[in-house]
Order: sequence, then C-alpha cells, then structure tokens
Amino acid sequence: MPSLLDVLGATVVGSLVLLMIFTSLFNMQAISYNTQLQISLSKTSEDLITGRKIGNTDYLGLENILSKVGAGVPESDHPIIEATPNSFKFKGQSNLISSISTYYFVQEDQTDDGYPLYVYQNDMVNPISGPFWMSDPLEISYYDSNNNLIASPDANHDLIRSVEVSLTFFYNTHRPDIDKRLLRHRIVFWKYFKNLYL
Repeated sequence: MPSLLDVLGATVVGSLVLLMIFTSLFNMQAISYNTQLQISLSKTSEDLITGRKIGNTDYLGLENILSKVGAGVPESDHPIIEATPNSFKFKGQSNLISSISTYYFVQEDQTDDGYPLYVYQNDMVNPISGPFWMSDPLEISYYDSNNNLIASPDANHDLIRSVEVSLTFFYNTHRPDIDKRLLRHRIVFWKYFKNLYL
C-alpha cells in the first residue's frame, strides 16, 4: 500500500512538473510572438511617417507630404484649405516642375477595426495611401509662428505655421479571445511649414 501511494504521489508531482514546463513553453511562444508584432508595428508605423522605398518605387511618408504645405502656391492663394483635429487639407507642389496639388489626410469614422487614416492627392475619392488603422483618434494640433496653440485653426488658416501630429497604431495580441489586449505604438511628430515662412 505505501508503494502505491508513492507511485501516485510521484505521478502527481511529475504531472505538475510537465504542466509547468508546457505552460512555460506556451508563455515564451506568446511573448515571442507579441515581441515580433511590436517590432513589426513599430517598423510599419515609422515607415508611414518617414516613407520607404520598395524596389524602384518611393512611397512618401506623412512627414514628406506635410513638407509640401505651401510649396509653389502663389501669395494670393492661401495653401491651407481645412484644419481640424482629425483632418488636414492643403495645397502644395511636389517638385519644381509639377503643378500644384491638393493633399488631404483624414481620419474617417470609427469601425470595428479602429479609426482608418487615409491620404488623398487631388482625387478626394481614391486614396493614394491607406487605410492605416489607428486605435485612437488622430490628433492634430496647430501652432502659430510663436509656437502658440491655435484654439480654432479652421477659422485661422493664415496663422498656422506648424502642426503636432499624434498617431496610435495597434495590433491584437497572441490570444485575442482570452484576455484581449492591444499592442500600441504611439508616434508624435512636429512639422514646421518652412514654405509658409518664406
């Protein structure tokens, strides 16, 4: 009888050890997967801001597009068309020989997937980039030449000289069904419109 209890005790202890080993392996896999997602999310969101080159094609980033505010626009025509906390529409020239284009980047209505961010050029129906899914609404703050926040930017286009843009991108974690969490990557950048100072 005592040997039977010893065998049962050893079986229980061995089962617990195996359970701990398998749980640890699963947790390491989940952490590794989430780390890979975080790295991928960071790279993707930074590419959206700074742009990237794939093959022979250059994809402009938001920062590059914002650098075109007012480029080549005559003084009689103000380059900023719309300035709200979640959209910005402006005129600018992409290079010295191109015509003046209208650029528009906007966060559209929230869906089950998050807040979609689109970038348009001239054609305000077919985006040149997007959708880029954000977990939180797009936040654009507008500043004057003295770096003072403009309270009502859509009514004061002529005062705008720079913007602060805040974007938060996300991925679902390894197990979205149990203990759902989002991996978030927040990027905040400032852009000064040098063409408006000239």
